[in-house]
Amino acid sequence: MLDLLPVFGHLNPRLAAFLMLALLLGAAFPLALAWTKILPPERDPFSRPDLPRSRGSFDRPSFFFLANVSLSLLAAIPRIADTLHLDALAQLLPANWSEHIAVLVLIWLVFVPALAAAYSAVRPNPIRKHLIFGGILVLILWLLSPTLLSSLSS
Repeated sequence: MLDLLPVFGHLNPRLAAFLMLALLLGAAFPLALAWTKILPPERDPFSRPDLPRSRGSFDRPSFFFLANVSLSLLAAIPRIADTLHLDALAQLLPANWSEHIAVLVLIWLVFVPALAAAYSAVRPNPIRKHLIFGGILVLILWLLSPTLLSSLSS
């Protein structure tokens, strides 16, 4: 990934840890709110049981983007990818395919937050604000994490 350390200079490790934590929590909060907004609404406590439940509006592309941005956030958390043991899947594929698939997955995980934010900016959906803020913050996390992690290690 792109390391912006020469541009920013050496960051204080405490500042780098604070920025990393702020980005992780800031990106996770709108995505968690979006997941709760997708859940069906609960029945009113004093409503009659024979009345049908009201169903919320469901937008398939926004659900697809929410799932992919959430996956991208999980992959952007430092050292999480190492715990998933994805190298076992690479042994099932030919050697040249596994490298290409790894590059394609990395490109998709970095690209999908920006695509989700752009989609939500131009098309109204029930979780519009959450996808815009979550997508932008996950993209910033992907771009700044190499710099912040190198500041933490030094």
